[in-house]
Amino acid sequence: MQISRIKLKRLDYYLLFGTLAVVSLSLMLLFSVRSQGLGDVPYLFNRQLLYAVIGLFLMAGAALMSPRVHFGLAYVIYAICCAILLGVIGWGSLAKGAVRWIDVGLFTFQPSEPAKIGLILALARLLTDKKMDLNQPAHVLRAIILTGFPLMLVMAQPDLGTSIIFGSVFLFMIVAAGIPLGYLLILVSPLLAALTSFHALAFLLFMILMVWLAWRMKLYLGILIFLILGNLAISAATPYFWGHLKPYQQMRLVSFMNPEADPKGSGYQVIQSKVAVGSGGLIGKGLGQGSQTQLKFLPEQHTDFIFSMLGEELGLAGATAALLLYGLILVRGFRVAILAGGKYTALVCTGLCAMLLMHIFINIGMALGMMPVTGLPLPFLSYGGSFLWTSMIAVGIILGAHLRRGDYTP
Repeated sequence: MQISRIKLKRLDYYLLFGTLAVVSLSLMLLFSVRSQGLGDVPYLFNRQLLYAVIGLFLMAGAALMSPRVHFGLAYVIYAICCAILLGVIGWGSLAKGAVRWIDVGLFTFQPSEPAKIGLILALARLLTDKKMDLNQPAHVLRAIILTGFPLMLVMAQPDLGTSIIFGSVFLFMIVAAGIPLGYLLILVSPLLAALTSFHALAFLLFMILMVWLAWRMKLYLGILIFLILGNLAISAATPYFWGHLKPYQQMRLVSFMNPEADPKGSGYQVIQSKVAVGSGGLIGKGLGQGSQTQLKFLPEQHTDFIFSMLGEELGLAGATAALLLYGLILVRGFRVAILAGGKYTALVCTGLCAMLLMHIFINIGMALGMMPVTGLPLPFLSYGGSFLWTSMIAVGIILGAHLRRGDYTP
């Protein structure tokens, strides 16, 4: 790495500003939280401030690292992440009904968070391989296996939310790599078949649409038959898999469709979250003045539902400001992907931006009752070290790609 070639005038200050602004907003919100049993000590603020300082060093280190370095280490990083995920299954700490964390003494660490970056680097490396041809089903299968292995390890914890992120990142990256639309239809159709399998008319319309698209794209007859039979099988098997979901996972999905069906149980968080957001008005009740959050009516207000806390205490103005900052981060990030000097760097930036985008979309949708509760944190805003560090490393990698735009990168 030749640090002398890195010029500060090539730094994406807009991306850096957006990131630091959201982190600062998080610290401001957490300063107003009084943890139960800790009196007036801003415990969460102090911890998050420490995490943020460490995150700044990680972000700077990632920005200074040349894409050539993590290109060469991509598979090694992926293997280490998968090995740690395997270790979680055997030696992880049980919390909230799942084994997702490793206790390292001063704090607990969630390996599935950095594993997202490990997957993105390895998948970008694979899709950049000169021998990789996405027109060949066997080559597409290699990408599916690479993604599927850590995805299954995360599902075993169980962690449905992170599994969704892995799958979404995979789709974004293979589309950016130029996968044929026919293969994309094959990859997406099982999910759509499962979602529509509980309603006969919806499933029938989905099958008609799928056959029509396959005909328009002139897919081979064998592929069309495989699509039809495969999706019929998935539709028939969906009720079986539904029966094998954990009870709390079933209730989360049910309460998403109708929170009032269990207002004191699985639907409680969603109802309280919507009340918190709606009660904030235009400018909010003020920091530390939110009744839903400060009086603990809304559980996990500093993690999964921090957007609800933001809406209640800072109102529509604060929520809009946060959305604009997120928009700035994503627009600048995808811009770097477009301007990147090499395919690998472009795919890495695309995957990292997709990861942040899906977290933002799902978490805010969850707070507004538009998405099921999955436990996904909000980038840079939710309390916690593992995902904050992952997000800041992601921004650091994107900043590093922007610093080296115009240079040769893989």
